[in-house]
Order: sequence, then structure tokens, then C-alpha cells
Amino acid sequence: MSSRIQPDRPARLPDRPPTPTEPAGIPPRIGNVRALSRGLWADAHGYQRLAYLVGAGLIVIGLAHAAMWAVAGGSASGPLSWRKPTTFGMSFGLTTLALGWVGFYLPVRRTIGWIAAGLLCAATTYEVAWVVVQHARGMVSHFNDTTVLDERLFVMGAMMVAIAILVIAAMTLAAFVRTTAPAPMALAIRLGLVALLDADADPTVQSMSTYGAAGSMKFAHAVPMHAIQVLAALAWLLSLSGLPQRRQLHLVALAVGGYAGLFGVALLRTTSGLAPVDLFDASILGYLPAAALLVAPAAVAITAVTTHDRRAPSPKD
Repeated sequence: MSSRIQPDRPARLPDRPPTPTEPAGIPPRIGNVRALSRGLWADAHGYQRLAYLVGAGLIVIGLAHAAMWAVAGGSASGPLSWRKPTTFGMSFGLTTLALGWVGFYLPVRRTIGWIAAGLLCAATTYEVAWVVVQHARGMVSHFNDTTVLDERLFVMGAMMVAIAILVIAAMTLAAFVRTTAPAPMALAIRLGLVALLDADADPTVQSMSTYGAAGSMKFAHAVPMHAIQVLAALAWLLSLSGLPQRRQLHLVALAVGGYAGLFGVALLRTTSGLAPVDLFDASILGYLPAAALLVAPAAVAITAVTTHDRRAPSPKD
């Protein structure tokens, strides 16, 4: 049995020869990160590799700013803090990587794939570069019309967000009408993309407004933005577990409910003027049932994968 890690393979394009798959019900074993990376790179289309490279580059930029932040110090609040280029780099990098990976399950013509990936990568790269440049200049990035340059950079940023939204909307539609993913992964991808679309397109969630004394919308914006990574990772782990697909689907559905609950509590606390987390506020207990619905399927998946991997025959058998 192969030791390569890869997602359940979608139908190939006509001009690309099919690749042998693992026998039904016997998932590939979990190897090291290097083996996983090689497998995903080797099986990817060219436009997916573009998304991988851009996403990885943006994450490196975020991590570099995190390192500079650790050395320089400073507050995590405020429009000119080191937090902004750090979180923008890592968040947009993870999103670009995730959307490139989702392409495995959305068969399209190569031309369409390249156009979508090119637009997405251009948009996410600009967003991170804009925030980094403005931070280096000591200028606020968003809603800044202090100078002509600042205003034009902001207008361009808004245009890039609109382009990213169009690409995500097209991928969301494709996920509902022509995905090749099995049911558990299809559910994770569909609802993860819906959450991402809401995070980027909903004016309420996307707003950087502050409610009351501590209700910042930043956290409520970040939660749905990263649902696609969390839910898809869970569905992928479950695909390696050997569990019946119906049970996998139920576990993903539970996780979706838990993630929706986390977003609901975060949004409610924000609009009520409360900080996302406050250990001395009893209303924070609302996170607990939502977190349980999310953590329980993950625990089942990890346990099942570990057990299945130990029982699986070695490649020599």
C-alpha cells in the first residue's frame, strides 16, 4: 500500500491520465510532513501549485513580521501594530493554500483554473503587500484618505477584495453543483466556502467597527474566514480513519454545528460590546457547548486514524 498522503482523488481532466487510487476503504497511512508536501505537490495541477507557492510565501511574510514583533515588542491593538501584517500574512496565506487544495475537488478546464488562481493570488498578494507597505510607512492602511496615495491604495485594496469574493463565490457555486468530493468532504468544503464568503462579503462581519467598550468585530470576522481549513482538515482526517462514510458525514455535521456555534457566540459578544474572551464573564460559557461539538469529532478522527494506521498492513505484506 502506498505511503503517500493525498486527498480522495477527484475525476481527472480528459487530457490528464488517471492515477491509480488506493483500494476502497483502505486510506493511505499518515507519514511525515515532507511526504505529505511531496504528494500534494506532485498531484496538483499547475494552477494549484501557483496557489501553494503564493500561500506559502504570504505565510512566511506573516511569520517574519511575527518575529520582528517579538524582537521590537509593542501592543497587539491599534492600526499600526505589528499584529496587522502578521495576521494578514498568515491568514491570507492559509486561505490561498486552502483554496488551492480545494481545487482537487472542483474539476474545471485548465484555462479557467489558471484564471481563477491568478486572480485569487493577485488579490491576496496585494492585500498583504498593501498592509505591509503601509505599516512600514507608519500609515494606516484601511479607510485612509489622508493623502492621494493612501486613498488610491485603499481603493485598490477594495477592488482586490471584490475580485477575491468573485473567485470564492464561483468556487462555492461549483462546490454545490459539480464537486467530486465524497459526502463528508463535500459538506466540509461547501459550508467552509459559504463561511469564507460570508466573512469576506457580509458588510456586518467584514466591518472593523467597535461595539461598546470592547466589542471588536475582528475576531468575529476571523472565525468564519478559517472555517474552510478547520472543516476540511477534519474531513480529510476522517477519510483516513476507516470509519463508515455515513458516520464520517455525521461527525463533520457535528463539527459544522460546533463551528457555527462558536461564530454565533463571538458575534453575539461583539455586538453586545464584550471582548471575544473574558475569563471573568459568565457569558463566555456559551463557547463550551460549541467547542465540545467541534472538539469531539476531531478526537474521534484522531483516535480512529491512529488505530487504523496501527492495524493496517505494511507495504511489504
